[in-house]
Amino acid sequence: MQVPGLTRDERRELQRETIALLARLLQADTTNPPGNETRAALVLQEYFAGHGLDAQLVGDLPDRQNLIVRLSGARRGPRLGLLGHLDVVPAEADEWTLPPFCGAVRDGYVWGRGATDMKNQVAAQAVAVTRLARAGAPFAGELLFMATADEERGDYCGARWLVRQRPDLVRCDYLLNEGGGTYSVVDGTRLYPLTVGEKAFADFRITVRGPGGHGSVPQHDRNPVERLGRVISAIADHEAAVFVAPFTARYIDRLVADRRLGERLKDPAQARAAIRELHATDPESACEIEPLLGITFSPTILHGGGAAVNVIPSHASVDIDCRILPGYTGDDVRREVDAALAGIDGWEFAWTDLTDANESPVPTPLSAAVERVMDVLVPGAEVIPLHLCGFTDSRWFREAFPDIVAYGFCPFVAEDTATMGGREHARDERIAVEDVPFQTRFFELLVGELLA
Repeated sequence: MQVPGLTRDERRELQRETIALLARLLQADTTNPPGNETRAALVLQEYFAGHGLDAQLVGDLPDRQNLIVRLSGARRGPRLGLLGHLDVVPAEADEWTLPPFCGAVRDGYVWGRGATDMKNQVAAQAVAVTRLARAGAPFAGELLFMATADEERGDYCGARWLVRQRPDLVRCDYLLNEGGGTYSVVDGTRLYPLTVGEKAFADFRITVRGPGGHGSVPQHDRNPVERLGRVISAIADHEAAVFVAPFTARYIDRLVADRRLGERLKDPAQARAAIRELHATDPESACEIEPLLGITFSPTILHGGGAAVNVIPSHASVDIDCRILPGYTGDDVRREVDAALAGIDGWEFAWTDLTDANESPVPTPLSAAVERVMDVLVPGAEVIPLHLCGFTDSRWFREAFPDIVAYGFCPFVAEDTATMGGREHARDERIAVEDVPFQTRFFELLVGELLA
């Protein structure tokens, strides 16, 4: 087990403690919906109480509580927040090798829904807090541990609720959350993305209408289902304008070994063709880079249809998951949709969710501390600032506290991005046993480095 700075016995004890807590968190079914995050919050509350720390439960609903622990250092200083969510996405048990809420340790892995998104990080942060408390809190400032509800849907009762209803409990100067830390190996160097910002939702619905009728009389161009199929194909085939942010350009330079291909990926006029080539030769890198080239469209939900198979419906619609980078607006999205559907008549556009992309500055004392700790834990590794193509609760903190520095980072050491293959939200979600205590050690050292 790779945990620098500890004796063999200390490493074994760290692994035992962290894996035991993670297993109990995985066994608490917090599928959202409905959530029931209080089940996992109570596991944490009992764990902290066993180490002499008070953990406060707070929230809007009894079964959807958030948990907060404060640990004051030896002298005054800034406040660092360690944030993690307790809810998980649904799991189809019959598709899994092991039951999704077993929390079992088998074949060198800890198995269960939430093992990588993100009860592993919650467990690692919790154990780091208790280890620092046992050591006498040898740092300046204050450490704030937050395990929240309702991140996967984000409706009201988790981080969003806390920053709006109880900002006094969660305001902090620095925040470390999910979103970065898996790595790629290029020319023998491990590249670790540090998430400094994230794309926003710009979701919309396209609806087409027709007169309806009997299925025995095909209407083709007047059939909303057929026309909707053409809408979906047009959106899927559309190549949106490319924007290569400085973060993305640097990431391409480090991740893509073929320099000519890398230059084409950074050229807005050639990037779409270049990304298709990269998909053929290095699909893992292509999947990381493509969402960072601008607006993305993913048709996800279909609505409408006749009451019976012999009924041609009067309307049909598709919901599009659209994501935009910082600097983009809804007007940019609408221009791309208009261009994609220019050859199709009679469609209607409606927003279903439009938010603002968000980011924190870099470099900062927090990014520097992350780099220094990773240099100790993984000598020679490179930490690269990057935008996240998904959504995290960091958004709510950046919105509520404009001066906060919020990043996403939880480093892996046993398995890289390609090996893991995107297990979050997928069947057989699991994490290598070796990675869990390594992540605990990272958070422990980071607190000492930032709050020195």
